[in-house]
Amino acid sequence: MSEDLLYYVFIPVSAAVASIWAIRKLREYQWGWIKNKYPLNDRIYIITGANTGLGFETTKALVHRGATVIMACRSLDRANEAISKIRQTTGQGTMIPLCLDLCSFDSIEKFADKIKDEYSNFNCLIENAGLAVNGDEKTAEGHEIHFGVNHLGHFFLTDLLKDVIKNNQSRIVVVSSRMHERATIDFDNLGKYVAPKPGDRMNHMYNNSKLMNFYFARQLYKQGYDAHVLCPGLCHTDFFRHYNPKWYHYVLFSPIAWWYLRSAEQGAQNIIFAATDNVNTSLKNPGNGYIVKDMRQAKSKVKFSDEVGDRLWNESMRLCRLARSLKK
Repeated sequence: MSEDLLYYVFIPVSAAVASIWAIRKLREYQWGWIKNKYPLNDRIYIITGANTGLGFETTKALVHRGATVIMACRSLDRANEAISKIRQTTGQGTMIPLCLDLCSFDSIEKFADKIKDEYSNFNCLIENAGLAVNGDEKTAEGHEIHFGVNHLGHFFLTDLLKDVIKNNQSRIVVVSSRMHERATIDFDNLGKYVAPKPGDRMNHMYNNSKLMNFYFARQLYKQGYDAHVLCPGLCHTDFFRHYNPKWYHYVLFSPIAWWYLRSAEQGAQNIIFAATDNVNTSLKNPGNGYIVKDMRQAKSKVKFSDEVGDRLWNESMRLCRLARSLKK
């Protein structure tokens, strides 16, 4: 009986577990890991949303290599907690926490002024911070929150720092998502919340903001900036904390998670690669619709339009200037 149990149960189960483990490891290998670990002691990186998720892992990896990281975070308490955690793993590098709330133009302006006054020699701006919420929320300026934080906040920050970026020839890294391929830009409702249709569970506001991220990087590249855009992949972070998932969501999601879900550390590999090693070529670049995915440049399925890109840029600039003029 014991031999039959061993033969018919334990051996097949062990083989199945080993196969699942091997397939998962193959997936991780295909997603890629940073191989170059050269020192970054002379480099200064600004990372938005650096205290959690992908931003935290990117900060930790760069600091391990000796870099100075300006951690642009909404909460300085959480930024300092993140610094304490990273300091438990390395004494290398330097971390500087600064307050930045992308929901507020006032906060963005204060942050930009601080950078220009004290850290104007930065080498790379990593626009990582983002959110996904379930419902209608707005920024301090009254913009729909996905549009306001994921796109317009970073657009405004980049515009405020553009002279420094040009002088330093600094790199700009924009974190987009593969979901940009399931998005549209509705200029009639730009910056406004559009409720989903009944039964539609897709977060179109988030998706649309990720397409705007890609268009933003594309326009920057066309204007001569050293711009890079990437998709980190579907990652296990607190990104969807606003959704309050139920226990059965985890059960239903687990097969998808096993196949697609990356750790935050692995998702950050694409950000680190874009910030340190990725090279745009005359063919493979954001202007031609290429995005960093799985540690290499891949062609987006979107048929980008110069007209849409120009219009989005102009409308974004108009909203930024309008907010500043109202403040005076």
